[in-house]
Amino acid sequence: MTTTFKHADLGELKGNVVDGTAQFLGLKYASLENRFAAPQLVTTYGSGAVDASKYGPPPVSPVGAIKREFGFIQHELPLPEVPTHSDTEGLNLNITVPLGRDGGINANSKLPVYVFIHGGGFAVGSSWYPHYNPAALVKLSAEKGRPMIGITINYRLGVTGFMTSEELRKAGYKANNGFHDQRAALQWVKKFIGGFGGNADEITTVGESAGGMSVTMFLLSREPLMKRCLSTGGAVLLFKPIPEFVAESAYQKVVEAFGLADKTPEERIKALVSMPVDDLWQKVPLGTPLLPSIDGETVPGEPSFLTVSSKEDHPDFSIPGRKWCAALMIGESKLDANILAYMGIDGRNPGIASKFIESITTTLAEHPEAAKYLLSSYDITPSTPDDEAILTILRFATEISFYAPARAFAQGWPQTKEHKFFLYHFNEGIPWEGRFKGEAGHILDVAYLFQNYNEHLSDDQKAVSRAYAEDFIEFVNGNDPWPPVEGGKMGARVYGPSSEGVTAKYVASGNPEEVGRREHVLKLGEMAGFDNILQAFQNFFQGR
Repeated sequence: MTTTFKHADLGELKGNVVDGTAQFLGLKYASLENRFAAPQLVTTYGSGAVDASKYGPPPVSPVGAIKREFGFIQHELPLPEVPTHSDTEGLNLNITVPLGRDGGINANSKLPVYVFIHGGGFAVGSSWYPHYNPAALVKLSAEKGRPMIGITINYRLGVTGFMTSEELRKAGYKANNGFHDQRAALQWVKKFIGGFGGNADEITTVGESAGGMSVTMFLLSREPLMKRCLSTGGAVLLFKPIPEFVAESAYQKVVEAFGLADKTPEERIKALVSMPVDDLWQKVPLGTPLLPSIDGETVPGEPSFLTVSSKEDHPDFSIPGRKWCAALMIGESKLDANILAYMGIDGRNPGIASKFIESITTTLAEHPEAAKYLLSSYDITPSTPDDEAILTILRFATEISFYAPARAFAQGWPQTKEHKFFLYHFNEGIPWEGRFKGEAGHILDVAYLFQNYNEHLSDDQKAVSRAYAEDFIEFVNGNDPWPPVEGGKMGARVYGPSSEGVTAKYVASGNPEEVGRREHVLKLGEMAGFDNILQAFQNFFQGR
């Protein structure tokens, strides 16, 4: 069913009525002069009604990537109708507004808003993915008497989103286009959400994985970009921004792959701007690091456990958001790092245990006791079978890349009434058949949060999903869904596992064992420093 809404600034919009909500899809928030240009805010749609009943084109990324994401979740959903991707028309967003009892939109209701930023390693993903659809969650918020507006956005990925070089910058093209796009989307939301009944002063940014890293990057901005922030499955410590020489090397790889190495800089850039869209993802060598890089603007420096966990701002990596963000929530899943199996760790077989031992021993050569404790506490020996070793390595990777960073953020946050920190742990296992059935894997928390898998869940699993969603709704509405972290205690909410009779509980002590984690990584951090332990894993992951 379609609906028409007259926005005070944007004019007449034709959207859809879905499950007690109105959805306006594919609204363009920024235009691009070309695929590498800076985003320019769109402030008018001209005369005539705007058809916002279908998703807009996503930015360029590998076709069919949604199937891979369903593979991580281990269950598919029906796909909506989506246009082919575009290099210049992909900066659009989708708005879901709860309908009032009269079936209409109250433009004066001043509802809180959440803006969701998808993950995908800065290479894949889009706002149209069906498990991100806000309709069910927004409907639940209205039923709970805590109505809110849900927004999903697109941003540039891969070559157009994160490739940079001295050559490109000299030509006027900034690094980290994807981050500039995200900020432009937030500026658009602040400017126009009031006309949809939203409150521009009550915006919560939400991100998962690379999106979680993105929203915590917003905290590095001196300009307040949101009032609250929620990161799940990834924060700024997940992977460090690549240094300039790595970005330069990636650029050279792309240039060579496109057959442009013998061209002049001007000819190269002209070719990069105009070459066929599909070349941008089909011809790029696998493993080329097209990732966030230090630019002094969106990424001012390199984060560390030391700078994130300290309450004092470090000149090399200050976090101004600790002064203007009213609440930060970070969550992680018990086997968040299972995603890394698909992203390269599987390729270390056969003999992965021996390779891991050699890499860890080399990196921690100055901390031999820590290396010994790491290998013994995670029970990895040269004879550990490959399948067992991979699962053990993924548990270690989860604890140093997801669990320890969440705690570090909690330690460094002001923890005052004006600046609260909330911590949670997602322990619900994947309920569907597949490699990681029973494990709380990457992305599953989002699948539960947005309520789009409910018909495929048991009653106990649905109870976990609803508890998580209800807490989220409270947070977006500016309430405390559970007590914030105070002092040295890491008090946290725990979701699942329903297989053990747990729906949701609050653990005041935050002790690892009580929240479903182990203390090994915390002891390792004390022995050798968390940054060294993280580097040890990342060296292994990168084949060193």
